[in-house]
Amino acid sequence: MPSSSSPEFPQQALDWLAGGHAGQGDRVLTLGCAPSFCRMLSRRGVDLFAVHREPKVAAVCHRMEHTTGICALAESLPLDPCTFDAVLIHQAFQHMAPGLVLSEMARVLTPGCCVGVSWMTRDDTVPWVRRLAALLRAVDPGAMSGGYGTEAVESLLSSKYFPTAERTQYRVWVPATRQRLVDMAASLPAVKALPREHRAELLSQVGALHDDSAGPGGLRLPYQLECWRAWVSHDELTASIDVDDSGLTISL
Repeated sequence: MPSSSSPEFPQQALDWLAGGHAGQGDRVLTLGCAPSFCRMLSRRGVDLFAVHREPKVAAVCHRMEHTTGICALAESLPLDPCTFDAVLIHQAFQHMAPGLVLSEMARVLTPGCCVGVSWMTRDDTVPWVRRLAALLRAVDPGAMSGGYGTEAVESLLSSKYFPTAERTQYRVWVPATRQRLVDMAASLPAVKALPREHRAELLSQVGALHDDSAGPGGLRLPYQLECWRAWVSHDELTASIDVDDSGLTISL
């Protein structure tokens, strides 16, 4: 849903996700992250490597200070083992193949460091947001719905490469003006397809919902920043392989 500004990523959340390695001189790797997230890290002075499968996104990141943009797949990293203090993935882990990316992240992490995975999700439990969703779903059943991909984190939590994990949440509030809410509703294809009078009535109800719900400080759209960090174990990467020396018997 549009708002007067994008949700701001809390700085304390960035510190938590990186396990304390998000400052001057720390070597941090991001996988599939948007340039806005990478820019936040580059401004902290970290030695940032930003991997993205899209060449244009990698090029944008490469122009940032303290940043090396790399066009590559997260599942096949062209990077040396044990070289990073943290690996961060925001809003992108669900697009990666866990059977490949988990071992790659473990391989490039320095022993004792962690991977941080996060999603910014809208909090639909707030009453006025539920009312808005119900109003819009009367004309578009799919309005304000859809998954964020957070269920993908289960593959990280059950990984043998990351046996220890922690979770936390941060509340983020974004100002939502009356006009922004009305414009958001008006932009829905199902609303555009309504007869003019019906469309005008619906948009009037959206505006009235804002007026009824807004307090002295205006209306704010609630988001929840969901964060997980998992500490790497190299035991699986360094374990010896036991081969059955009895071999294979082929009957002639």
